Amino acid sequence: MKTGMVAGVVSGVLALGLGLGAAVLRSSGTVQAQAGAGVAAAPSSHASDAVQAALLSGKPTVAEFGANACASCREMKPILEALQRDHGERIAVVNVDLLAQKEADYIRRYRIQLMPTQVFFDTQGREIGRHMGRISGEDILARLQPGGAQ
Repeated sequence: MKTGMVAGVVSGVLALGLGLGAAVLRSSGTVQAQAGAGVAAAPSSHASDAVQAALLSGKPTVAEFGANACASCREMKPILEALQRDHGERIAVVNVDLLAQKEADYIRRYRIQLMPTQVFFDTQGREIGRHMGRISGEDILARLQPGGAQ
């Protein structure tokens, strides 16, 4: 199989997975919060959105949108936890499990196309970049530096 075809198949599978996840999200009215220890969990109401709460801290923020059902998302959990533990005094880290949230609004509100997606915000709460897939803690820190996100 050619590289382009493999990438297309992988993209299609990921998009299908997110589409199914969105359908699951829409099918339930209940909302549950779930996150790794030390990483802010998304709360149940739109008004008290964990991402928005983190942005109010005035710290550069990384918000990861994924699901426990996603292998790459599970691989990101220890990275996010380490960032929170080691740098939590100067950055905010939020991990949103889209399937546990059962709230499709997160997908629309933050324009999530694949899992995991990390969205980077500056100290004023403005989006300064995003990344889809796995990313190292060092790259996350670099993107949160002034002028570092792409």
